[in-house]
Amino acid sequence: MQGRGAIANSFAYVALFAWPIVAGVMFARMRLESAAIWSLLAGYLLLPSGVGVDLPLLPPIDKSNVVVLSTLLFCMAKGGAPKRGSVGILLPILAAAYILAPIGASFGNSYELRIGNLSLPGYYLLDGVKGSINNFIQLGAFYIGMRYLSSGTGRLEILKAFVAAMLIYSLPMLVEARLSPQMHRWVYGFATSSFATQVRWGGYRPSVFLPQGLQLALFIAMALIAAFVLARARIRVLRLPPWAPAIYLTPILVLCKTLGAVIYAFAFGPIAIFARPSACVKIAAALLIFVCAYPALRTQSLIPVESVLGAAQNVSKDRADSFLVRISNEKLLMDKANQKPLFGWGGWGRNRVYDQWVSKDITITDGGWIIYFGAFGWFGYLGLFGMFAVSVLRLNSFVKHANDQDAKVAAALALIVAANIIDMLPNANLTLLTFVIAGSIARKVVLARSTRKSPRMSAPNHLPQSQVAQHVPF
Repeated sequence: MQGRGAIANSFAYVALFAWPIVAGVMFARMRLESAAIWSLLAGYLLLPSGVGVDLPLLPPIDKSNVVVLSTLLFCMAKGGAPKRGSVGILLPILAAAYILAPIGASFGNSYELRIGNLSLPGYYLLDGVKGSINNFIQLGAFYIGMRYLSSGTGRLEILKAFVAAMLIYSLPMLVEARLSPQMHRWVYGFATSSFATQVRWGGYRPSVFLPQGLQLALFIAMALIAAFVLARARIRVLRLPPWAPAIYLTPILVLCKTLGAVIYAFAFGPIAIFARPSACVKIAAALLIFVCAYPALRTQSLIPVESVLGAAQNVSKDRADSFLVRISNEKLLMDKANQKPLFGWGGWGRNRVYDQWVSKDITITDGGWIIYFGAFGWFGYLGLFGMFAVSVLRLNSFVKHANDQDAKVAAALALIVAANIIDMLPNANLTLLTFVIAGSIARKVVLARSTRKSPRMSAPNHLPQSQVAQHVPF
């Protein structure tokens, strides 16, 4: 059995490092926009989770880094349309803050932390440099979206590919919903999370090749929002009738047995279907600004946690107890984070709270927001979440003057980003795909004069309709 496990584990590494070859085939046979998004999507959905190589002076080489780097290199090699539009000054500043935050954290944490008999290593400059390199690679996904997928056709390709990928991915999900989450073990020889965490409501929460079922449920919710918008615009995916993907993915989302993802889909879905694009962007921007301010609001007790607790009690006692544990832990972690509010505590678990008498960690970190804030302070927190907020805010003027399809697609991407970032309050499911989507809407585009005067005017003969709003370069 050990030999079989070793062989399966070796296959996981082979699959990981063979991905650039697969990506190369995609770029050789597909258009740039299609190849870029499918290389990112397929790589993240199919490659093994929990596998990586830790090299000296470099961050761990895992599936996210392999997928981003290989896709970026092939995009640069294949080239693309000339750069159009401006990214402004605020976005690069926030990106630089996100990249440099780990280095900033190392300056105030280069010492051993002792709690009772427990010793936590210092977060030294070398650790900060490795963290900064990792953040820089993550921003490579943002750059792919901004440089190669920010046209009307590129944004539409993101929506269509995301829905198509989830339709295909639903097949192994149905298998796991019936037989339990075993796909990762069958293919790669090991599981990525405890089996107990995948048992929900008398059944199983599928995860396939993702780290956990919560993340897959969020992906399905995001794909369902995209499917609603594509149906509204009467755009087919995989040659299916426009409304078929949305109808099919709805019960698939329920099978994921994740209440939060269901709430996101059915809160944002009607907005995507019925609201005007400008209203969608405003709602998404307001939610992202709220997330940016969330640590300050929690510190000042301006979040109505008691009301939320009452709502959870109406759902079930277990939900209420879980929420009470969550907010109690977040209070402890917030008090610890506010001891170093600028750059945080760095890594190695230094941001957590420990009992000095038993020398044991006594906190649970569920929400991604408190993890980022505790580790890298306001500098890293606003650098990360500020990028997403600014990307959405820059869409306000675009959707007012773009043609109907471009406006709806861009607004849908803004809602998808907002859904993922709001999920960072209870969970920690930020992936490279969110960086790509945010990048695709981050570049400010100058609209043609004729487009401003009459949005209903037909596109010039030499451009497809989806690119009318982007044919005037800076």
